[in-house]
Amino acid sequence: MNKKNKGNATIRDVAARAGVSTATISRVFNRKEYIQEDTIKKVISAAQELHYRSDELDSLLNAPRSQQPRPLGTSELIIFSVPSFDNPFYSGLFKGASASAQSHNFDILLSQGVITDSNVEQYISMYRRVNAKGIISTNILSAPVLSALNSAVPVVQCGEFIAESNVSAVSIDDYAAARQAIEYILSIGRKKIALLNGPLEYKYAKERLRGFTSTLEENGVHVNQDWILPLNDINADMAFSATIKLFSNHEQPDAIFAVSDVLATGAIRAVNYVGKNVPKDVVVVGFDNIALSTMMIPSITTVNQPSFQMGYLANEFLFEKLQNPLTETKRMLLDTELIIRESSMVNNI
Repeated sequence: MNKKNKGNATIRDVAARAGVSTATISRVFNRKEYIQEDTIKKVISAAQELHYRSDELDSLLNAPRSQQPRPLGTSELIIFSVPSFDNPFYSGLFKGASASAQSHNFDILLSQGVITDSNVEQYISMYRRVNAKGIISTNILSAPVLSALNSAVPVVQCGEFIAESNVSAVSIDDYAAARQAIEYILSIGRKKIALLNGPLEYKYAKERLRGFTSTLEENGVHVNQDWILPLNDINADMAFSATIKLFSNHEQPDAIFAVSDVLATGAIRAVNYVGKNVPKDVVVVGFDNIALSTMMIPSITTVNQPSFQMGYLANEFLFEKLQNPLTETKRMLLDTELIIRESSMVNNI
């Protein structure tokens, strides 16, 4: 703390008048969180009564509401809604949203569950009970469900979004990202490509499937419908079983594009199980660039989603909406990047 005082009183004088320690004075002046509201009021009142002046106190008194010290027991709560805790990709989104929330003195609560027409009112009731100020949704939502939620509590969509809605969203171009992955696989000489996909009700699964098929067709490569495997969940064991079945057929792929690194790990285990080698016999490319993709042997070539930035921006959009309900709807698609690792390095064999 800059203790250079513009008046005659000292920090010790303020502390004595307020009945607190000089450390507490420092926490209040430097806008640390979770201080008793009465303590904040006593410190500011004591400083003003003593005509105490400092750069820190001036900054505190002139700070916007979002930068004021937060009284203990009070909070502004954001809900971060995910369909499942199982997919590690959501962790990156949540970390980004949390960082933004903290910068605005908001708490953030992680909520799991698929929100549907039949249970949306239960979720709305729950959000109201905890006095949630807004929702960041990674869930797949029908238009009526999104409308109902957004009418009750401001919503921003992250990852999954409805293009025709008036709700702000942050995501990626899944179609372009899938095309980039398939073009790369073709460029290293693999043309017998299988797809491990997610549930087709999700936007990402539909768009990555579209990017997969269109790229193959444009390059004159046959799309084998038997090698397009939509799974019911992003689950490594499901991917393992599906890949084992894939290699039980006479005609077998020489590359697998998995729409999640979680699925890619299951595929690699299955390829090894049937006695083949990654990448010599089968190239595997994943999606998301989760931490696990660097830990696998071989490490996984993957499409990087900027998950932290996506979550951070989603909360920034939500904060803008809370500050000004009339703010314009924003839609941002962030860039992806193909990261080449061992699971596709056929030229290094």
